[in-house]
Amino acid sequence: MNPARIARFGDSERYFICPICHDTLHLDGTSLRCANRHTFDIAKQGYVNLMPAAKQSPFYNSESFANRARILEAGYYDHICDAVLDAIQRHIGVPADMGLAGLHGDARPAILDVGCGEGFYSRAVQRANPQADLLAFDISKDSIQQAAREDSSMAVRWFVGNLADLPVRSHAIDCMLDIFSPVNSEEFHRVMKDDAIVIKAVPGVHHDEQLRELARKQLRNTDYSNEQIIKQFGEHFDVLETSTVSRTFTMPPDDLRTFAHMTPLLFHVDIDALDLTQISALTIEARIIVARK
Repeated sequence: MNPARIARFGDSERYFICPICHDTLHLDGTSLRCANRHTFDIAKQGYVNLMPAAKQSPFYNSESFANRARILEAGYYDHICDAVLDAIQRHIGVPADMGLAGLHGDARPAILDVGCGEGFYSRAVQRANPQADLLAFDISKDSIQQAAREDSSMAVRWFVGNLADLPVRSHAIDCMLDIFSPVNSEEFHRVMKDDAIVIKAVPGVHHDEQLRELARKQLRNTDYSNEQIIKQFGEHFDVLETSTVSRTFTMPPDDLRTFAHMTPLLFHVDIDALDLTQISALTIEARIIVARK
């Protein structure tokens, strides 16, 4: 195995705990191991499975994540990614003229990407913030395999994990990224440092509106709003700022079909029954919320 795929886990005791006994995990050869000898091997792609018995969703599979990767790499979500990167830079960024001097050990900010999927945002954050330690997880083994495989930096600490019982040390994280993923406020508070921030993205009210209108007869809920999610989030965190980022793209038919098969909004829709030729443009919109513990 490439030594660089292992090296990223060299200081695992700073961040990782055993998902079985919650003791500290250390790098031991090509595995993470706790004092009770619970052992988790580092896969050849460069990730570790800290939730071996995870039940996999039929909707989040290798094909779904491959479709997501094609849409994300085509640039349709770049405005959302840029907004996330800007929020990170403003709230935990290190000035460019400081360089990496002194940014070793505890001085390096730690960022945890929650439900990272195929790793698009994690890789972008790592490229923009090489001075930070980036951890990223998903419950889907398929997604983490793909994310690690695409990580040319070999710097992100990828792992399969459980949002309800994070295998992460308490008070270890400076910034939580929650991009279109669920929140577990209790676990967030546990792993966050006292001055840590959360950057959360939720779909905006106009997100996918053209597809949702086309599929209206098949949708369980025709009214689309995330206000309740935002309200609940604000009950557990001190909201510092909110913003909306939105772009409408002219989308080729192949991209539109890939998008329709990728978006969770249409997971319960018979996409083959939709006349996608009625759509020529699609709105991609998100609410970005920055909050403090």
